[in-house]
Amino acid sequence: MKNRPKKTILPKDEQIRLRDLAIQKIKSKLLPNDKILKIIIMGSSVKGNFGEYEPPGFRDSLYSDFDFIVFVTDDYIIPKWFNREPDGKPFPNDSLNLAYRNKNFIENKYDVEVFFIKELTMQDNKIKKLGEEAGIPMSDNGANKHIIIYSK
Repeated sequence: MKNRPKKTILPKDEQIRLRDLAIQKIKSKLLPNDKILKIIIMGSSVKGNFGEYEPPGFRDSLYSDFDFIVFVTDDYIIPKWFNREPDGKPFPNDSLNLAYRNKNFIENKYDVEVFFIKELTMQDNKIKKLGEEAGIPMSDNGANKHIIIYSK
């Protein structure tokens, strides 16, 4: 993983405002859809350390991004407006690494990263363990802090 530059944390109320905006936008773009089982948000916007990086930034952005995990049925088709993220690889089988990033998704400034996890993947305990170790909340009682924003 790349070293992250120093980050200035945004005020808590601004973090919450932006997180709420990101949640509403991702829900409006993805829902309703009966093939989506659950959507969670995790990362800096949940941990309270969302902010602005010193130049040159991180992952081609001067700002933290919003991290969503979308649990879907096996026949779910990822919308074409998402851009595949080549660096999102927590799993050894690349067909499971369904990470997507959209630049400037919120307020033409903040990126969103969405990681899709298919239903069959969730039934494999080894994969669930790998996901948890990579920081992905693979279960409701996992160690990784997150907020469930939609559940079927």
